[in-house]
Amino acid sequence: MKKFIFITLSSLLLFSCSLENTNEGFNPEIVPVSSVEMPTKFRVDSITEIPVTYIRPTSCHVFSNFYYNSIGNERTVAVYCSKVSNSNCIDGSGNNYPLTVPLSFKPKAIGTYHFRFWTGVDTNGTDQYIVHEVVVDH
Repeated sequence: MKKFIFITLSSLLLFSCSLENTNEGFNPEIVPVSSVEMPTKFRVDSITEIPVTYIRPTSCHVFSNFYYNSIGNERTVAVYCSKVSNSNCIDGSGNNYPLTVPLSFKPKAIGTYHFRFWTGVDTNGTDQYIVHEVVVDH
């Protein structure tokens, strides 16, 4: 009886799994940051929320997460959006769709941190950033 239940459950799990993309309606994209309200000082082991504003390319773009890369005291940040497939999307090229989201930062060590917020690429294809230095103290 136990073998029968195991085989039945295994079969259901095997056949219920699909190799097709289940997120068919979502297309993740990195979008540029337009502004950052960066404090000048932080306290070690204390969480500070940094307001990060970006412009959604269309009304169908929704915040997904932050791209966050940390090497030593340098932080590189960008915004991930997901575009919901919808035929009723309105183009945001006129900067009609700004959104501000909080980035939580909790420094573990005292020192100066260098933040680079990705703002897009220039005409030569070089990444551009808003750069901030902040001091972390006790």
